[in-house]
Amino acid sequence: MFRQPVVFIAVLFAWHLSAPVAPLAADSDGDACKELRYATNPFYPPVGWKVDGGRYDGAVIELLEAIIPPGITLRPIVLPWKRAMATARQGGIDLLAGIRKTPERESFLSFTDHRAFPNPIVVFVRRDNRFPFTSWSDLKPRRGGISVGDAFGGGFDDYWRHQLTVEQAGNLSENFQKLARRHIDYFVTGRLAGEAYLRTHQMTALIIALDPPISQQDIHIAISRQSRCISLLSTLSRRLAEFDNNGALEALLEKHLLRYVDQNNLPD
Repeated sequence: MFRQPVVFIAVLFAWHLSAPVAPLAADSDGDACKELRYATNPFYPPVGWKVDGGRYDGAVIELLEAIIPPGITLRPIVLPWKRAMATARQGGIDLLAGIRKTPERESFLSFTDHRAFPNPIVVFVRRDNRFPFTSWSDLKPRRGGISVGDAFGGGFDDYWRHQLTVEQAGNLSENFQKLARRHIDYFVTGRLAGEAYLRTHQMTALIIALDPPISQQDIHIAISRQSRCISLLSTLSRRLAEFDNNGALEALLEKHLLRYVDQNNLPD
């Protein structure tokens, strides 16, 4: 999947960066959006990950910098993902980048109409403990894991809470370590983030993803309903559609997966 030349990806994305972005109008009370406090999941490469200096890196960060209108300062707020969502609910964060839409989250966030990235959700298992998987009910006899704050959409969130035996751990890394040590039988997360972790920790021979995906729901950009920047949504949605129509979103994911693996000095 990740075999497009990096040069092609850079040229494709640079073309989009050169397109003009309309300035943001002042909101209804006349106070313009001048600073955008944002967060993403700090353990979700290639979409996003935290780096030294209180910053984020990854595909969604480059995307966000490309679609935000000029004159707006982006300020990263690096927090655990669950706490970042709670802070956005209270208005302490304006924008969450790379988040799946659910009815509960829509109560305090407004989402872009267009997706930020595709993000299939899959079941990861130990290669020596794989099992037939054709429906969610195949997970019932087994103990699973998810990361705190994750939501999957498509009805699976209610299903696992009421039908499955699932443990929550702090992040993706903790869950993969539990899976490797046989403390859980499977782990549910995004395919891209899971594959990035396995490749950079030399675990691809130990752990694999099962098909079909749990869900195919995309991830979005969302703005807190308490933010003065909420009128930015239509501009962001339009820009995301332009990028997606020309294949730039998937190219950006590929670029940052290659970067993430290369930065860890481990083989593909």
